[in-house]
Amino acid sequence: MRFFSADTNSEKVEMLQRIPIFHTLNRNEILEVNELLHERVYEKNEIVFEDGDAGHGVFIVVSGKLRAEPKQKMLKAALLDIGPGESVGELALFDEGPRSATVVAIERTVTVALFQAEFASLLTKNKNIGVKVLMEIGRIISRRSRQILRQEEHLPTL
Repeated sequence: MRFFSADTNSEKVEMLQRIPIFHTLNRNEILEVNELLHERVYEKNEIVFEDGDAGHGVFIVVSGKLRAEPKQKMLKAALLDIGPGESVGELALFDEGPRSATVVAIERTVTVALFQAEFASLLTKNKNIGVKVLMEIGRIISRRSRQILRQEEHLPTL
């Protein structure tokens, strides 16, 4: 069952447009992307993925909160809580490199995931949507890279 199945299309569009990765998409583009998203509910203390796992996609928090627990010294000092609208694992859209942290739900959390195969399909099928999403992911990765280099305390998307 899809997380949005009981919602109207306008509620779906509004919710997805509040997510930074999708905020530049119009109504029809949002509905097209929604068909590619995989919803999942994680209970408190449930692992989303582990450090070293092969990455397969990005996870976006719809509600609840995740915590990234990195092993790398450079990231340990940072607060890595990921809340509604924020994402984790963006690099996995580009390769299946190992995850750089273990991510755990710190409360009941609803996510939507966009996996590498669906993202590649989107880039082939509708380049306009793919480019918009790609630009937003690039901005997120760029912002996080600067925050890591500056050793700032808040790394998630917003």
